[in-house]
Amino acid sequence: MFLRHIFGNKDTTPTRKRQRVCTEVTEQRELPGFGTVAVRCRVSCVGEGCPKPQLMTLKALDENQDGDIIEVVTDNLSAVETIPSMMDIYGGQHMATVREEDCWRIYVRRENENRTR
Repeated sequence: MFLRHIFGNKDTTPTRKRQRVCTEVTEQRELPGFGTVAVRCRVSCVGEGCPKPQLMTLKALDENQDGDIIEVVTDNLSAVETIPSMMDIYGGQHMATVREEDCWRIYVRRENENRTR
């Protein structure tokens, strides 16, 4: 009876759609070794601790199409070190990391649909 009470009353109302982690942008950026590129999406992780910037970056890869360039803005040094190295595993390409006065901007491109998870 106890389990039926817990599992028997399922809420049948539709769930809310999850919010995107990306803010869509249309900006041109000059990246070393790539020239001028069109940034499609920005993920703001300023003030976020580990592992949130890494998880938000992975979600942004899922939300975008192949070839889209994502700009990750963070002030977390650990994220700056780990995001580029995780791109090979999760179907992305690290393009550049640019240091600014109070943050880093990490540029990644979504590569292929056949990612390993």
